[in-house]
Amino acid sequence: MNRWSVAAGVYAALVVAVLAYFLLRLPVQLSDSYGNLVQASQGTLWSLLEQQFHARAFLRPFLWGLIRVVFDLSGGHYYEWFRGWHVCQVAVLAILFLRLVRPVTPAGAAVVPLGLAVLLGVHTFTGTVVEAFPINTFMTILLCMLAAADIAMGPPRWWRDVAAAAIFIFAALTVETGLLVPVVFVAAFAAGARGVSRTGVAAQVALVGAYFALRFVVLRVGTPGMDERSSGFGFSFRDPAELSAIFGAHPILFYAYNVVSSVLSVLFAEPRAGVWRFASQLAAGTPPAGQIVNVLASAIATGLLGWFVWTRRAAWRSRRFERADQLVIVFLAVLPANAAIAYAYSKDVILSPAGALLAVAVAAAARQLLESVPRMRRSAAAMALVTLTVLSCTWSIRAVGLHVVMRRAAANTATDWAYADSWLEGQHLTPATPFETALKTRLQDDAVRRHPVTYLRPAWNDWFEDH
Repeated sequence: MNRWSVAAGVYAALVVAVLAYFLLRLPVQLSDSYGNLVQASQGTLWSLLEQQFHARAFLRPFLWGLIRVVFDLSGGHYYEWFRGWHVCQVAVLAILFLRLVRPVTPAGAAVVPLGLAVLLGVHTFTGTVVEAFPINTFMTILLCMLAAADIAMGPPRWWRDVAAAAIFIFAALTVETGLLVPVVFVAAFAAGARGVSRTGVAAQVALVGAYFALRFVVLRVGTPGMDERSSGFGFSFRDPAELSAIFGAHPILFYAYNVVSSVLSVLFAEPRAGVWRFASQLAAGTPPAGQIVNVLASAIATGLLGWFVWTRRAAWRSRRFERADQLVIVFLAVLPANAAIAYAYSKDVILSPAGALLAVAVAAAARQLLESVPRMRRSAAAMALVTLTVLSCTWSIRAVGLHVVMRRAAANTATDWAYADSWLEGQHLTPATPFETALKTRLQDDAVRRHPVTYLRPAWNDWFEDH
């Protein structure tokens, strides 16, 4: 801790406080959350976990267990507990981000605002704060991913091997993107980090094998296929019937499309959820300003990472890795693995682990560039500073856009609750017991009466239409 890390911590606290304000203005959702709360409240915690171990296509018992634990702790104050839990998750995420980038120098502290802007502004992050089930499981995985990187890059300790195994087990049985945790440990070890020993890394590989054996041999849970849900392809979303008609005989082509488009989405903000919206609108005329900002910000960030890799190539070949190298290498390893997990259908929030590590990698590369400026020729230094300025401005706009989207989501959620009865009837979720009626009434009162929200549409809102 020094004055630079303290300054970075104060800035991060302000960022979290603003985001928390918007989170606490966002009611618990009607879709997903109500039905999930009803299901999670049935029986005992152990019976719920046992039931989820035998679900079809998805193996997520700890997701449901966590919902049940917070539900029991809430004592009927659902909004306060579930939204409070969400705020705490965001605060821990910011702390883990600071622990990874270590802003102990002037340049390190200077890039923290940029890194946090990327963390909040990347489109893969939006679903972790706008959606809730009623606990956003993808946010839980972000915490596991950054905690895994922090453990891997610390000093060698025996307990880090145990913590690494515990994080993987919890993450993998929470949602499928938890399988990315071992990628962090393996990539960090390959890049010279020794927080987790060789034995600990081998244990991660063994645990992955045990997970697949449990899922496919013992429990026979299986995996989701094309008939599970709609997904983007080309210039529009396609329902399961359309996808089966197009790729029924060759599903591998659809899966390959999802993997490639997912990688491009993180690096260039296009396509989004498998749909090439910017390209189609660019061909039709001038795309909205928000889309231009998104693509420009991502392209410059990717260019910065490309510059970093190029300048460090000799050190990498000699296996002389610094902390910044390790952070970038972990991101480069997680990105294709994350894209592979999104093979069945495209959704921005599935790529949130790669998006969060993108923010860490961009902060590390930006610090490297900033520290290199004094050694550059005047023209190169000017170009570097202009690049960092444009990068910071575009990502700041994207970060502000997140708050606009959250405000819009709050108004839409409140509207959904105002007409909850008709929606529940259409979904065959009409309350059938006194408990279900009381739960619905409480959540509806929280959304419509206790925490009312209005959404104003200013003229500059078009800058954030495509967050």
